[in-house]
Amino acid sequence: GIAEIPGLGVLDYQANESPSLVRKQKGIVSLAWCIWVLILLAGNVKSHIANIILFTTLNLQLDFTCAGVWTNNTAIDKLGGWFGFFCGLSAMYNAATILLNEENFWFNLPVGNWYTPKVLEAESDEVYREV
Repeated sequence: GIAEIPGLGVLDYQANESPSLVRKQKGIVSLAWCIWVLILLAGNVKSHIANIILFTTLNLQLDFTCAGVWTNNTAIDKLGGWFGFFCGLSAMYNAATILLNEENFWFNLPVGNWYTPKVLEAESDEVYREV
């Protein structure tokens, strides 16, 4: 991330640390991102399936990357990279669904609307009642 840009001093600070301690520090930062994206995923449960796939693949990417950094296992880290690749594909599809709608394009791209909130009849009658 931005902390690894040369000249900011973060890498110079970590140069004197042991590699296992640097891995643990990066793992803690990755774990914080895992928790944050899990909260975002929970907030998108009632959204369309394309958003759920986006946040699920992002969460899996961060989980496997965090586990790969902590255990120094490159196979787990590569698996996280593959989930990151599919997350990028789903993010591009989500962006395309926003841009390619009936106003700008000939049709809407499918996003998989699976949740329809139920409106109580009493509440819907109050909305349309004339005063």
